[in-house]
Amino acid sequence: MSLKRVHPLTRVEGNAEVAVKIRKRRLQELELNLPTLRKFENLLCGKIIDVVPLLVAKICGVCPFSHQVAASMVLEKALNIDAPPLASNVRRLILTMEHVRSHAYNTFLMGLQDSARLLGLNEKELVYRLFRSGLNIIRLADKVLSSIAGGPISPGISTVGGLLKMPNIELLTNQLRKEAQRTLEDMYWALNLSKNLTVSKYSEVFNLEEMPTLVTSVGENYDPIANTLKIHEEGYWKKLDDLADIEGLLSRSVLTGPFARATFTNLRLKVEWQNSNLLNLYALRILEIINALSYSMNLLKDLKDLKAHYRENPQEESGSGRCFVEAPRGTLIYECEVEKSIVKNIKIITPTEINLPFIKMFSRNVVEKSLAKDLALQDTIENLKTAIRMFDPCISCATHVEVIE
Repeated sequence: MSLKRVHPLTRVEGNAEVAVKIRKRRLQELELNLPTLRKFENLLCGKIIDVVPLLVAKICGVCPFSHQVAASMVLEKALNIDAPPLASNVRRLILTMEHVRSHAYNTFLMGLQDSARLLGLNEKELVYRLFRSGLNIIRLADKVLSSIAGGPISPGISTVGGLLKMPNIELLTNQLRKEAQRTLEDMYWALNLSKNLTVSKYSEVFNLEEMPTLVTSVGENYDPIANTLKIHEEGYWKKLDDLADIEGLLSRSVLTGPFARATFTNLRLKVEWQNSNLLNLYALRILEIINALSYSMNLLKDLKDLKAHYRENPQEESGSGRCFVEAPRGTLIYECEVEKSIVKNIKIITPTEINLPFIKMFSRNVVEKSLAKDLALQDTIENLKTAIRMFDPCISCATHVEVIE
């Protein structure tokens, strides 16, 4: 047996700090502090349009495809380009597989410690099976994404007007068909286990006091590039078109992501779930993995019948546009202004930015409920960590904003 020493590695997500002040078992202050303001948009201004989709993929190592597709689409809007149907379906496919990979990271890696604690999973074999299931689904997603884009992290596939190259549809179909069934068996097993979270130890502190305001851009049948922003308030959905309303999302306590998508699609995943407890976010991510595998196979069938035309040339050199892409953590918003094929202004609003006010409010409620139940301070802090991790916050994407106070 050999010993391998793994040295500290730079983390993709970056880091954040939660400052909590408790006095006489009363919460006095809770702050969520993010790393230094990055303003990636400043680096994009003055760049020629063709390089922007490649550059934005560097914003985040977890959801690079979402950023690349969003940048491609917003520039197409600005220059009045319609990407070919084949390119649009390939974009749907890579976004769907990115959802699969990102959800597996959260549910089976980052969130595994929370599931084990809340469910009392002391059996090493059970925890190992969950961990192995996560690695298998990540491996499958990486394989498909690499076949399409040349790599799972730094993609080179989506560009202004469509795609940089034509993917091998037959190879992709064989890869998915070969491994999807085994993956689905693991996902259904994990789903049955995750349903117990809402009746687990401390589960009551994660209950919602009321239905939050929801925001999503997902379309029918979970289309990630439907490109229409919708908000759910007082039991109704309505479209958001006004720029002031869209920018106002960052100052409100709203929620985007799996919870909003499941509500909008009217639970087309055909399972029952309680919308009163946010521990269901883990089950919803597993459900989205299951749904995504089926959706991807249908996309591949459609791709076989489409004309092998994958890119349109720009007809104009100047203009402005806005687009909405459904990333794993929720709605990703891009706005830009182009002049003579050069980016003059660009604004990026990420899902974690949208969720931050709600994350802080919910985290505060979890701490207050834990203290009210006379839980030990260590258990209270662990519940706080769980509350933040369940949203799967993407810190590297969220450093467009300053400290939340």
